[in-house]
Amino acid sequence: MSAGAGAQTLSYPSTQFPGPPSVTVQIPAEWSPVRVPGTLLAARRTASESRFAPNVVIRGFTRSGAFTIGRALAELKAFVAEKRAGEMEQPFAVEMDGVPFVGVNVSWRDEAVGDVVQAHLFAGARRGQVVDLLQVTGSVGGPDAGREYTGIQRVMQTVRVTR
Repeated sequence: MSAGAGAQTLSYPSTQFPGPPSVTVQIPAEWSPVRVPGTLLAARRTASESRFAPNVVIRGFTRSGAFTIGRALAELKAFVAEKRAGEMEQPFAVEMDGVPFVGVNVSWRDEAVGDVVQAHLFAGARRGQVVDLLQVTGSVGGPDAGREYTGIQRVMQTVRVTR
């Protein structure tokens, strides 16, 4: 198909169609990157004595302009409610390198792993008629979940978002 007179070429990313934000995270020497479908970045502690290695996963979503962080929290709450002994703490606000995030901790009991604890951070930015949502999730599980939680927090605090 040939373009006729007055045809335009559209590209992505561009001024008319800017791309989503970029994200980086610093991982400790004992962690490795892992490929996880549907994620932007993922990493886990390489050597783990438990069945559940501490990990951090970063996902990016493009949602309709009416989407809010409150809706993301409601979706997470519904997910956790389906889990055995699922609990969701009160959300909190945190700013990292000038980017506001809403955080929340969740936990549940897994048959194979035992206790699973996750820390979630959400950041949203409007881009025209859509919202770019960034979700950072740190997970720990098993008998050392409480002790391992501090490690995922340290990794999550290194997340940097740029436009």
